[in-house]
Amino acid sequence: MDKQAQQALIVEDYQAAAETFKELLEMLGFQADYVMSGADAVHAVSMRDYDAVFIDLNLPDTSGLTLVRQLRALSAEKPSKFVAVSGFAKNDLGKEACELFDFYLEKPIDIASLEPILQSI
Repeated sequence: MDKQAQQALIVEDYQAAAETFKELLEMLGFQADYVMSGADAVHAVSMRDYDAVFIDLNLPDTSGLTLVRQLRALSAEKPSKFVAVSGFAKNDLGKEACELFDFYLEKPIDIASLEPILQSI
């Protein structure tokens, strides 16, 4: 699939991190949007199809686990790939988080860890 056509949504409550992540995705050929809350993510996914949704697990208005369940239901017709983004190691997330998300990305985000995920989308 042509990466230029792929759409990504970043759900991150820290604006500087969201902007940096957006720039990184765009540098790698994705068109990226970001929102800063779970509520805004639900609205964005209801308005647009995304190939990938990157969700910070520690949002101020909802948990990443609750949000991924909501977004999976919204994107059922054209399923997105959901990526958990956290400062915690994957082993610390728990079984449920590993089952709900398609991929895991540990902060700080770097190209070496991001590229294999993007190639799988």
